[in-house]
Amino acid sequence: MKDYQQKKMKEFVLPDTVYRQALWAIRDMPRIMKEIEELQEISLPAGTAVHEPQIRGMYSDRTGKTAVRLATLSAKTAAIESAFVSVPEKYREGIRDKLFYGIPYGDDYHPNTWKKWQQVYIYNVARKLDL
Repeated sequence: MKDYQQKKMKEFVLPDTVYRQALWAIRDMPRIMKEIEELQEISLPAGTAVHEPQIRGMYSDRTGKTAVRLATLSAKTAAIESAFVSVPEKYREGIRDKLFYGIPYGDDYHPNTWKKWQQVYIYNVARKLDL
C-alpha cells in the first residue's frame, strides 16, 4: 500500500501535510521507544544536578533537559498508543505491525478493511497530537 490516504471516507480525510506528519510520527515509534529506554537508564541520585558550563557563564541543567525530553517523548507515545481505542481490537495488532515495523497485514481480512481502519487510526493520531 502506498502512503496515501483514502478519499472515500470524507470524515477522516486530513490535509496531506497533516496526514504525512501523523504517519511519520507513528512510524517513528520504535526509535522513540528506544530513546525513552535510554533516557530512563540515565539515572542520577536524587538531588544531584549536573551543570555544564555554557557560553557567557550560563549553565545548562542536563538533568532537567533529560526530564523534559523524557516527558515530551512519553506524551507523544501515549497519544499514539491511545489512538488505538478508535480501532476494533481485532485490527490493532495488524495495524501496529504494519505502521511501526512494516510487516504486512496478513490475509485475515480484506485489504480494504485494513486500509479503512488504518485511515481511522491515523486520523485519531493526528487529532491527539494536535497536528
